[in-house]
Amino acid sequence: MKILILSAYTNAELRKHLQLKEYGKTASFLIKMNRLSNRTKVIDKALWVGDLIKELKKQEGVEIVSVSPQIKMAKRVESFIYDGVNYYFYSADFSQVARLVKNYWLWKRIETCSGRVRKIVDMEEPDIIILFGTENFTVSAPILKLMDYPVLCLLQTVYSNPERAKYTTPNKMIIKLEKEILSNVKYIGTGSKDYYGLIRKINPDLTVLKYTWISSSLPHLESHQKKYDFVNYAFNLDPRKGDEDAVRALAIVKKTHPKVTLNLAGGISESRKEYIMGIVQELGLEDNVSFTPMFERKEDMYRHVLRARYVLLPVKLDLVSTTTREAMYYGLPVITNITPGTPALNAEKQCVLLAEKGNIESLAKRMLEVMENKELAKMLSENGHEYMVKQMDNRPKMERNMKIIKSVIENYNEGAMIPEDLLLDKI
Repeated sequence: MKILILSAYTNAELRKHLQLKEYGKTASFLIKMNRLSNRTKVIDKALWVGDLIKELKKQEGVEIVSVSPQIKMAKRVESFIYDGVNYYFYSADFSQVARLVKNYWLWKRIETCSGRVRKIVDMEEPDIIILFGTENFTVSAPILKLMDYPVLCLLQTVYSNPERAKYTTPNKMIIKLEKEILSNVKYIGTGSKDYYGLIRKINPDLTVLKYTWISSSLPHLESHQKKYDFVNYAFNLDPRKGDEDAVRALAIVKKTHPKVTLNLAGGISESRKEYIMGIVQELGLEDNVSFTPMFERKEDMYRHVLRARYVLLPVKLDLVSTTTREAMYYGLPVITNITPGTPALNAEKQCVLLAEKGNIESLAKRMLEVMENKELAKMLSENGHEYMVKQMDNRPKMERNMKIIKSVIENYNEGAMIPEDLLLDKI
């Protein structure tokens, strides 16, 4: 069985096999003028795909092909075999600039990722394509030209979720792309009943399978000397990740603890940083708030986060954010919002502190609780780590996920019935 994974996956080790270059003067000018600098940094992405690959390698009779976009490539496509996996990377620079085109019909005709991916897929002739997410257009756009293969689309989020508009301005082009994909693809993998309701409104005929995400195998790191009280970190800092809420809650906490500190770590657009800095100045938090830019290697980000005493993640849309799970694993007390997924973290033991979404006073109260109650902080640290260690047993997850993959292939090729116990709406 040949499984082709189409995702944004990249890490520092894989990039060693690629010829990368810096942008020329014209490209650098366009990037600066359109404030795209945050999207043109070579960094680790989608590391959870690497975790799936590790588990797939343990399965008998499985051949793995990983196909991913990459910026700053010297060639249009590069391929190599590493640790038994066939990797392809295709250049996505032009498509990043093409996102500035506001006409969806025109954009689909000038983006270059689809043609490059189609050639790779036709060379490999996989038994199934697994697509990670519909919200990353350099990955998801090609799937519209691959519907003659069995495609299992794993949802990381639903970009067209109306809730998104409450916290940020959604990209209309991505919404159109996502809806076109969901209207044409046949198989969806998700464990979220919330996502199920949203996507069924777009396409009532979708086959929705209860796919279980593989837990990350995080590197063992020693704790570092503490530099910050709180850290709010994300791949992209924005309203969905609660950057503004974290700053406003800090202002309340400062009334009791004048020297309290918050570090905002990760990618942030120039306009967003200007906006947050305006709030920082308005609230008199210049000595309390600091920024740390995105790290190329995710492991370096983890080391940085370990320099905080507590992790503050007032996320708005995620069921349970990856950052929440990471911080729990590293034994850091976590404060996050009540979302459809987070209460389950406290089902057996209290592992995180939960605040009401959008309620700054509730968030500040939780921050004060963890700062002023050492026993509570210690309990959250121990329980959170214990929870994540248990979650990292991927064997039962992979047994189910392999059944899903095989059922999709058999249903597509032979019309075989998919077992009801694999369907989300039957569970």
